[in-house]
Amino acid sequence: MNVNNNRLGRETDERIIRAVYAMMTQEHRPIGKITVREICERTGVHRSTFYAHYQDVYDLVERVEKGMSRQLTEAFFRRLDEKASARDCFVEVFSFIREHREFYAYYLTESKSNGVLQLAWETIRGRAELTGATAATFGAKNQDEMAYHGIFFLMGMTAMVRMWVQGGCREEPGELYDLLLRQGAVQQQMIGW
Repeated sequence: MNVNNNRLGRETDERIIRAVYAMMTQEHRPIGKITVREICERTGVHRSTFYAHYQDVYDLVERVEKGMSRQLTEAFFRRLDEKASARDCFVEVFSFIREHREFYAYYLTESKSNGVLQLAWETIRGRAELTGATAATFGAKNQDEMAYHGIFFLMGMTAMVRMWVQGGCREEPGELYDLLLRQGAVQQQMIGW
C-alpha cells in the first residue's frame, strides 16, 4: 500500500471539506448553490480528483455530517466510559455542539433535518442494546412504546438544539441539560391542562 497516496488522499479530502465547510458556515451558502467547479477552483483540485473522492456535493456534505456525528458520539461515549454522570455526558455533547455551532446553525437550518443527531442517536441506541438495556430499563412497557419515546426524544432534542444554536447558544450546556430534565414534568402539565 502506498502510504504517500493515502496521506495525499487525506490531505485532499481535508482541503475539500474545509472549503465546503467555509462556504456553508462563513458564507452561509445553501448546499444547492455550491458547485463542484467552485470547490475545485478554491482547492486547486481537479474535477476528476473530486469525483474520485465524492459522487457530488451532497455526498460530500453527507460525509461531513457523518464525521460530525462520529465526533459527537465519541465525545458522549468518552465521558460515559469514564463513568461520568448522565449530566456530564450531555454537557459534553452540548459543549461539542456549541464549539461547532457554525456547522450546526447551518446544518440544522439548511437541511431542516435531524441527520447528525439521528446518527448519534442510532449509535447510542445500538450501544444501549449491546449492554443488555431493554425497554423496561427506561420505563417503557415494550419495544413499540420505546420506539415512540425514542422518536419523541430525538425530534424534541433536535428542535431544542436547533433553537439553542439559532439563539446563539446563550444558555450554558449545563443549563440546557437541566431544561432537558424538566421536559417530562412540563410536558405532563401541558398535556393534562
